[in-house]
Amino acid sequence: MERSARCRPRLVVAVIALVVVVTGCAPGTPDGDSWRIDAQRSVSDAASAVHSAELALRLRVEGKVFDRYLQTVVVEAERAVGAAGQAIGGKQPPRAERERYETVTGQIDEAAGLVSTARIAVVDREAERYDALADRLARAATALQQLEDDLQHPPVQAAG
Repeated sequence: MERSARCRPRLVVAVIALVVVVTGCAPGTPDGDSWRIDAQRSVSDAASAVHSAELALRLRVEGKVFDRYLQTVVVEAERAVGAAGQAIGGKQPPRAERERYETVTGQIDEAAGLVSTARIAVVDREAERYDALADRLARAATALQQLEDDLQHPPVQAAG
């Protein structure tokens, strides 16, 4: 009986640890408002990074920044867009937001690919591509800003 009494606290600690590990690994589903706030933050971060890459390219075309600075800005923009995508991509969307989750992650992924394309052109010093890349980045940033504005409101429910 004495041995059983000594093992009981260990068993309780083991069960508590198991519960913490199991529940800590499962992603929770936030409410719609919380998810939209997180999505807006990620989309805003991505748009800012895309704008930074665009501006740096335009300034380089005008001869106002050096290649090394341009490369640093574009590499950092690429890192920031990737982080924004990971931040929202790892969040479980509520059922009502699943369609917009696909839109958010898709647009951020497209922007990340475009910033990567710009980084490749910058590292390879393909200056003849900078204007066109800046224009594409501007369009991507505008689309992200429109998405950010759209996320201020709950999704429109289809009439069933």
